[in-house]
Amino acid sequence: MKKKPRPIKYRRIILKLSGEFFGNDGNAFDRSAINYVADQIIQAKKMGAKIGVVVGGGNILRGRDAAWLDKIDADFCGMVGTVINGMVLHSILQEKGQKVKLSSGFAVEGITDKFNKFKDLAFYESGGTILFVGGTGNPLFTTDTAAALRAAEFHADVLIKGTKVAGVYSADPEKNKKAILYNKLTYDQAIQDNLEVMDLAAFNTCRQAGIPIYVYSFFKNKLCDVISGKTLGTIISGGRND
Repeated sequence: MKKKPRPIKYRRIILKLSGEFFGNDGNAFDRSAINYVADQIIQAKKMGAKIGVVVGGGNILRGRDAAWLDKIDADFCGMVGTVINGMVLHSILQEKGQKVKLSSGFAVEGITDKFNKFKDLAFYESGGTILFVGGTGNPLFTTDTAAALRAAEFHADVLIKGTKVAGVYSADPEKNKKAILYNKLTYDQAIQDNLEVMDLAAFNTCRQAGIPIYVYSFFKNKLCDVISGKTLGTIISGGRND
């Protein structure tokens, strides 16, 4: 008897992943970790999801952490780091037989074209996995903001942010053992309480576009469970039953 496909709640998704997920134990890259990332994407695709992935660069360099560099130069270095991560994930997904494309906030000749909404959206609609690198293409904006912009531009059902913790807490759970894990929040609550899971520009973009943000533990839970509608982390929305 043929197994019935799992139901899917979120069909059009933008997935935001930190570059830290690409490495381990001080190494910029870890093949098993990258395989896990790729397999999570592939399994969600098999359920029928359309997926765009916004890639961070924290395993290589975070602009905000390089205080010894000019701030603008540090941000550009971080943006280039996201391109490197995107190339690595692109290679692994291709190796696994996936239809995949790089799209960058800035063009890198011979490697990736600059983001083009119409061409990239057509690729996304065709079922290909699109990897967004290079942030917004501008310094001083985070990859969270880039993810919110792509979610709005692609009319995503949800912006999913994979993290190393279970969801959004009232305080840093690693520093405060009494921190409370929220199951649901409104955009306004997240902003007013300064819950720094995303920056203000990202929150405002999602709020204006009416796109819920789903924050969960990427390595402890499965992306398939998230898109099927299980409440595993924190959902940030306008207060409706998103």
